[in-house]
Amino acid sequence: MSEVTDPWFYHRQELVRKYGLLCQDTLFSRLVYLGSRRIGKTSFFLNDLSPYLQELDMLPIYISMWGNKQSPHSEFAEQLSVALDEIGQEGAVKRLLNTQIRKLAVGNHVAKVELEFVPKVATDPELTNIKTLLNKVVEKAGTKKVVLIMDEFQHLVTSSAFDNFQYALRTMLDMLGTRITVIYTGSSRIGMKAAFEDDKLPFYQSAMIQEFPRLDDGFVKHCATRLKDVYGIDVDSLQLLDFWNETDKSPHWMINLVREIVDKKMNGRGFSVGSSIELMREVIAEEESHREILMSLTDTDKAVFVLRCSGKGLYSEDSFAFVKSVGGKATRSAVQSAEKKLQGRGLITFLPNKKVITEVFGLLDAIKKTLDEESLKLL
Repeated sequence: MSEVTDPWFYHRQELVRKYGLLCQDTLFSRLVYLGSRRIGKTSFFLNDLSPYLQELDMLPIYISMWGNKQSPHSEFAEQLSVALDEIGQEGAVKRLLNTQIRKLAVGNHVAKVELEFVPKVATDPELTNIKTLLNKVVEKAGTKKVVLIMDEFQHLVTSSAFDNFQYALRTMLDMLGTRITVIYTGSSRIGMKAAFEDDKLPFYQSAMIQEFPRLDDGFVKHCATRLKDVYGIDVDSLQLLDFWNETDKSPHWMINLVREIVDKKMNGRGFSVGSSIELMREVIAEEESHREILMSLTDTDKAVFVLRCSGKGLYSEDSFAFVKSVGGKATRSAVQSAEKKLQGRGLITFLPNKKVITEVFGLLDAIKKTLDEESLKLL
């Protein structure tokens, strides 16, 4: 396993064995996994799957398309070059993996900062270099099967400047065929669906999109146990579980909550799980721009959002009564328009199983707080 061990990391042995088996089989040489932000995708692929692939005598290479946002082809070439230099050296694969894990660990402790960037077009010499590097990596790996993990792949459809890199990359991967397994991951449903379902884009129908499964509730027990064992802090697991469900089972926000609980206890600031949860709710609301979103929604929009996220239909008498009770327009055309608006802005998404989810953590509770309690009883 990896030399870098995080005792707070929650291993998913059954899932890792399943994905490892798929990577071994040529039947599944192109895999796409889509999941919301901050549900643990990158951590899983780095901390769980990659070490397991090494045990299966495969060579995982992780490359984030966000590693160099303005020039993802440069990041791609750089990571291939590093991998090529390291292949064959004792412990090289683990060193490569550990570098990425450390980057991830650091990133989890800093605030999200989105910087403006100017997309750069890959030149012909750069694309030729990438092709050469990729072929050399596969050749030098020998009997080890290369598993290329391309994280935040949807970034490549955010600018036409990346089109030539996409077309060239698709051709390179097609030529390698089943000699290499490729895992594409992404956190934007709109972007990933465009990448693989738009017939005008190079990766159209090159792989089938699958939902990345969320962590089970065992993660909450894992956190509560470590709080007690390491810091002697006893917490009400039900409080943690409520927060866990409120944040759509996000390990990112759970770990931040745990960090706040420990900080309060260790620094004598008054230990309270409830007050820590309230603080995290404020942080989430700020980071997810709840205030701005709420100001942009009409009463009809809010009603439709709540109905869909509650698994309700839009056109029943009860649903129309709910829309009307919150001050919305209870007409078929009004609720249809509201639903399209919410989908278009990426606030709600319909999964293949028809379930509706929201991509904005805590927004459902934020909207409910703006509605009359009597109205909510109609749901």
